[in-house]
Amino acid sequence: MANSIGHRVYVFDGFRLDRANLMLYRGETEVTLPPKAIETLAILVEKRGEIVSKDDLIEAVWKDAFVEDSNLSHYLYLLRKALGTRKDGKPYIETLRKRGYRFDPEDLSIRRTNNGHLGNVASGSTGRPLHVERRGNVLAVADWNEPLTEPLVSSVPETSPDKKPRFNRFAVVAGVQFLMLAVAGFVWFNSGRVEVEQRAAQLDVLRLTNGIEVNDATISPDGKYFVYSEIDGDRSRIWLQQTGQSNRIEIVSWTDGWFPGKTFSRDSQTLYFEKVDKEGAHSLYRLPTLGGTAAKVLTGIQNYISFSPDGREFVFNRYEPSTGESLLVIKETDGTFQERPLYSWKPGTPTAATFSWAPDGATIAAATILPGTTDGTCTISLIDAKTGSLRSLLEEKWSTCYRMEWSADGKGIFMIGTRAGESLTTRRDQLFYISAANGKSRLIVTAPGSRLQPLSLGVTINNEIFVVPFNRSSQIWAMDANGDVRTAVQITSGLADGRAGIAPLADGRVAFVARVGEQLNVWSVNQDGSDSKQLIDQPEVLEEIRAGRDGRFIVFGVSQRQEAHVFRVDSNGENLQQLTFGNSTEIDSSISNDGKWLAYDSYDWLTKVRSLYKLPLDGGETVRLPVSNCARPHFSPDDSLISCISSPGDDEIAIVSAKDGTVEQTFKTLPRSTVSFGARWTPDGKAVAYIVTEMDVSNIWIQPLAGDKPRALTGFTSGSIYHFAFSMDGKRLFVARGTQTRDAILLKESD
Repeated sequence: MANSIGHRVYVFDGFRLDRANLMLYRGETEVTLPPKAIETLAILVEKRGEIVSKDDLIEAVWKDAFVEDSNLSHYLYLLRKALGTRKDGKPYIETLRKRGYRFDPEDLSIRRTNNGHLGNVASGSTGRPLHVERRGNVLAVADWNEPLTEPLVSSVPETSPDKKPRFNRFAVVAGVQFLMLAVAGFVWFNSGRVEVEQRAAQLDVLRLTNGIEVNDATISPDGKYFVYSEIDGDRSRIWLQQTGQSNRIEIVSWTDGWFPGKTFSRDSQTLYFEKVDKEGAHSLYRLPTLGGTAAKVLTGIQNYISFSPDGREFVFNRYEPSTGESLLVIKETDGTFQERPLYSWKPGTPTAATFSWAPDGATIAAATILPGTTDGTCTISLIDAKTGSLRSLLEEKWSTCYRMEWSADGKGIFMIGTRAGESLTTRRDQLFYISAANGKSRLIVTAPGSRLQPLSLGVTINNEIFVVPFNRSSQIWAMDANGDVRTAVQITSGLADGRAGIAPLADGRVAFVARVGEQLNVWSVNQDGSDSKQLIDQPEVLEEIRAGRDGRFIVFGVSQRQEAHVFRVDSNGENLQQLTFGNSTEIDSSISNDGKWLAYDSYDWLTKVRSLYKLPLDGGETVRLPVSNCARPHFSPDDSLISCISSPGDDEIAIVSAKDGTVEQTFKTLPRSTVSFGARWTPDGKAVAYIVTEMDVSNIWIQPLAGDKPRALTGFTSGSIYHFAFSMDGKRLFVARGTQTRDAILLKESD
């Protein structure tokens, strides 16, 4: 076949596009681009001079797949960067607002390959094109005798009057893989059994929002309305939106604090919501669904509430600081009776996390957190609503147990969670159905590379399922260390680059953690984006990489069963060695600038004590620094100080002596700050930096040690920052940033 078949090659302005092999060359040099990016270019080339709409372009490139608009935008960005501009300074790919895209080269010719050589169509090359067409999931070879010379035929389907709008086909742009697997594996409930059926034609997926910020959302039992929060720093507001409509109304205006838990009454006429003020106090409020005056119902509540079938009572969780008890309490909605404690979890025993009252009124499902474990931390139990007796529903352990809701028929429970051992995989925080008859769980929908919002779940009386897929893309950007965003240049093009760690190297390159499938490995790239290559391929899952200024080692955290420990490799990726041991968790660490010490924090799950240690990298006795709850350490540029985050609040930065652990300064972090990998030092050692998100946009802020107010270092106006690090010479700043998409969707069976 290779000797008898030719295929089209497009030549324009020094570029050569091999359509069949999806290869692009500038002269004789290959231009490295993802296959989908080259396929996007091929479609535009075949439609040269014409405007191709976004919908048609996505449909042509991705065919029957569900994709995000941001995927197309990302590949167009890569193409424009690779192609540059024409001689007249105009881009090869034009964007025509609200109409689409157009490819307009200065000169283009079509040639045929024959045994790997180019032949011009006009010169009578004897090559024959191979036409491949898709028939369902089969690629069929056809049209062997296709004429040698043919006009440029577009692969983009023409728009016809009866063509379905793209909204139906790409209803869940935020959910990409989530929806693909939802359609293929919708779980059907019948007679207490869980059966997975291929019901692609039976499932409707309705996208309810379009790119707006959706937080902690739920839907009314009648399915007519859904609510969600919008957050700006330390204040929030609540929106109400009619299901299937774009209009929304503000039912709680901007207020100091947050609204994490929301529940509608059984008749859908009243909304109950939890408010957490800036001091951390939790209160429950109720409000007419269509707006009005909010009234405080009670204080001391934790999380959302769940109603009895008749709506006369609700159950909630309360933590008693004086005794350390976690209480499950029942209270009447009219407030005439006192609270009735139903079940109590004593200190050191499992504690309630989330719960849901069954439609039959007899039982309450509860997710209970198990103390003293790092994985498999929760399980599901059923509590008798009258006697308070508890029995386990299933023996299966879970890494996370988030919001749960009973199905309308009472035969099972929907829950957002993560099975034990899968917290570092793409199967984390997905939607499950747990049968009440046999306790078996089934994955309904999964979103590889993404997850679901933990508290955004609702089930209507018609068994419609409301969830909010959460999708994040991340690439590495390089910019000047002063934070000037005008200098920012994207240097990687993966979908999850740097989210789990960035480490500038002594030779000027930057290492970063990238996800490929289920693996999290270390890659490195030059500061200009060239020469990207995999640096470490074992172990397959690691996080929080660090590198020393002397260029000898790279260190990182690796999860092992119920522990996590710090490992190191030589800077060339060889000689893997484990540095920490024991029944504890060590992930975050820092190499001193002189290359002699490794600082790391260790959490003992049995004693719940977090300690800070220093370990000599060239051998010697490990030193424990006498400071408590000091997590995610970073050495200062002169190695005299260590910054760390006060745990478990994560709302305070401590500056301690690297010699004896004495706390020298503390600073409160700003609202909506991200300190999951600590507070990094600025190159001059005069401040520490961390991430702050305002109105869904992330930037790096610095806290001067002199005590001045924190100020923004970067000034991005869009996107999210997940990680950052300064170069070894202090001149550059590397940022892992990208976009976050979270749109509410509704899954329901077709009529």
